[in-house]
Amino acid sequence: MFRVLDFVLSFALLTSLCAITTGCGGSSGSGGGNGGPLNVVGDWQVNFSPNIGATGSAHGAINSSGLSAFFDDSGNIVKLPTITGASSFSGSLTAYAVNGSVFPDGSTVVTDTVQGNVNSTTSITGTFSGGGNPSGTFSAAPFSPLSGSTVAISGAMNGKITGFIDTLNLTFSPNGSFTGVDFPNPQVPGCDVNGTLTQEGTSNVFDIAYNLGPGNCTAVSLTGIAFESKTDYFNVNGGADATYLYAIMLTSTEMSVHPYVVIIYQ
Repeated sequence: MFRVLDFVLSFALLTSLCAITTGCGGSSGSGGGNGGPLNVVGDWQVNFSPNIGATGSAHGAINSSGLSAFFDDSGNIVKLPTITGASSFSGSLTAYAVNGSVFPDGSTVVTDTVQGNVNSTTSITGTFSGGGNPSGTFSAAPFSPLSGSTVAISGAMNGKITGFIDTLNLTFSPNGSFTGVDFPNPQVPGCDVNGTLTQEGTSNVFDIAYNLGPGNCTAVSLTGIAFESKTDYFNVNGGADATYLYAIMLTSTEMSVHPYVVIIYQ
């Protein structure tokens, strides 16, 4: 009888320990090692070692669909794989030299393979390799391009495009739609612009899409991701204290044009 009692007590103790820990013989739960998926929607700064193309550090954003894109102070763009907040991610990293320029090795596009981890809502790390470039590591952390909340983009705005001489005159409605003109050359008439800017909740992350043409521009449709900042990264406004919207245009129906950054400001 004492042996039976000992067995019952031992089984009860084991059951209690299993309940306290992660369970015996069962799943460790969904969401992966970070307890997620975590909310990574926001503004991030990413650092690469060694450089990707010519980029060692860049700032950008991640949206709710996992689109993650960044630009450096020269206008080069780096697009990471989809990052949804799950504990790990993988895919291709693509770096684009600013239009009209090349990377130090003479290329205009660099593609690497990425393995990454979302460690927390403030830490993303990973490795990259391949593409004829040195293998390396990257790390990303949130950054705050604004000292407060976002500012509504409304009314008449100016715009510049990295890598081009184009200037934009745009008018934004309160609902985020906008129209205007893209002037590809000061000596010729411009072409029509129309698009939409959609804020993701209350975050400093925006989804943007617009069309060019008809007129003296190649008819093209573009989509991208944007964020606001108080910094004039490309000195398009003489460093004036203003709110700047940085739109990283990633997809285009005109394949000969690399992704580029549109800077929108008053």
